[in-house]
Amino acid sequence: MRKRLINGQVFDGEQFLPKEIVIENGIIQSIEDPHHAERDHPVLLDVKGAMVLPGFIDPHVHFNDPGRADWEGFPTGSSGAAAGGITTVFDMPLNSHPSANTSTVLNKKKQALQGRSYTNYGLWAGMTADVVDHEKELEAMIDCGVVGFKGFMSDSGIDDFKRLNRSALFQAMKFCAQSNSLLALHAEWEETLSRSSYLQKQSPRSFLDSRPVKAEMDAVKLAMEAAAKYGTKVHIVHVSHPDVVDIIQTAKKSGVDATLETCPHYLLFNEEDFIREGPLLKCAPPVRDSESVEGLWDRIGAGQIDFISSDHSPCPPSMKLAGVKDIRDSWGGIQSVQFGTTAFLSEAKKRGLSLSNVLPLLTSNISKRFPPLQTQGEIKVGMEAHFAIYEPAQVTLIEKQDILFRHNYSPYVGKQIEGRISHTIVHGEVVFDRPFGMIGPFVGRDICAEHSRSFDHL
Repeated sequence: MRKRLINGQVFDGEQFLPKEIVIENGIIQSIEDPHHAERDHPVLLDVKGAMVLPGFIDPHVHFNDPGRADWEGFPTGSSGAAAGGITTVFDMPLNSHPSANTSTVLNKKKQALQGRSYTNYGLWAGMTADVVDHEKELEAMIDCGVVGFKGFMSDSGIDDFKRLNRSALFQAMKFCAQSNSLLALHAEWEETLSRSSYLQKQSPRSFLDSRPVKAEMDAVKLAMEAAAKYGTKVHIVHVSHPDVVDIIQTAKKSGVDATLETCPHYLLFNEEDFIREGPLLKCAPPVRDSESVEGLWDRIGAGQIDFISSDHSPCPPSMKLAGVKDIRDSWGGIQSVQFGTTAFLSEAKKRGLSLSNVLPLLTSNISKRFPPLQTQGEIKVGMEAHFAIYEPAQVTLIEKQDILFRHNYSPYVGKQIEGRISHTIVHGEVVFDRPFGMIGPFVGRDICAEHSRSFDHL
């Protein structure tokens, strides 16, 4: 049955226009002038003048499912995502248990997630030191249907997710080039990290000192060198510093096929916040100084940052708050998937950046990088009907009672932001309605389910 989305200001890729959207079987059938629109079809939702945005895409979450679902799990993780206007997430391979770095584990993970997500999802496969030279296994993971491979250039903190040293990194790059797969990297170079001082001290400052920007820069330089050698498509996750952006931009200009993401916590918090707040803001790479925050915003304004991701990385409160007295005892990771999108848009508005300029970092920039997303990220006839309904003038104070992901702590609690998501629509179904929370069924699908390869990444 066809249904209508009415009274919305619809983003057409450049501007917002009053339009009605007709949806059938989860696909956009037409986008019509409201004065000439058909009235025969029932109304799916009257958005009452709000903005209709493409559903956001988050290419970097840790929902820990299966195996550590008490840390998050897809039902609660996707609830938080949908409340933030996110309609597709990419789940990382290393916090489910066991880590998804074999085809057997990947297939079991895919089976476990069926019918348990409000949002669409794709899976990253693990590229680890113990599988990098097993080409048949790597090919088998591709055949499972994945969005790409993920590797660490430093200790991951997970026993069965071994980091890539120099030789393993180059081997991974070579394989990904030959298989036309995308390689995403946590870029901190293990040999540069100053862990010795950190192991002897308990303060947040010692943690900051143990993970200097130089570790990121050294890792990214090596990654760009390897990608250039083999012609590999590479993606650098959670970039924390403008100097790292500059290294990647230089490599891009020389012909390296690279993209990069940063996260809202690197744009909204700084090291003074971490020293004050402690465990809630512990992550790797760490948040940086205020000058670095400004530098990242400058590069967003210059169009040099490709994606915004949440890097939502939860754990039980006892593991997070264990670091109140000794930061070494706290799990690293920030709970952000529900709030990062609107907090980012709010701050961008304060800084004079237009919504039309920053929206691609949450939508079309990502869909253009990943071919399984070619029918997402934009509002056009024939595209999938995924929408974030956005009320830009609504001021919201984030409170614990608002949290829909599993554990009710986050550094975003207490922040006041301008702009909120009122509804989220996935495959033409309203799954989130702000007054009521999650109201729809688990309509999320595996975006790679119909494909036997990792796709030819653009």
